[in-house]
Amino acid sequence: MRFKILGTEIALPTNTGTASTIGGATEVRVIHDAGGNTTHLVSITDGAVSPTTVATFSIAPSESLVIRKLATQKIFASNDDVRAVAVSYQG
Repeated sequence: MRFKILGTEIALPTNTGTASTIGGATEVRVIHDAGGNTTHLVSITDGAVSPTTVATFSIAPSESLVIRKLATQKIFASNDDVRAVAVSYQG
């Protein structure tokens, strides 16, 4: 699979108050860029003022994946070793 990078990779915020829409992205590449053996939790919220968690998943060290979310949904991780960037699928 090929993806076009649509922005600058950031360290994911670590709480709901600073969660990010990743520039309103609907497809986001998420990577746990630290070594070791600690898996981190990634959460997606509905983006409301009083956010509700709509999904969570764990990401292992050195793992990379692409997720789909709504443009208004926000994402954060349990540790800033998890990074994210907006992408689009290129077939």
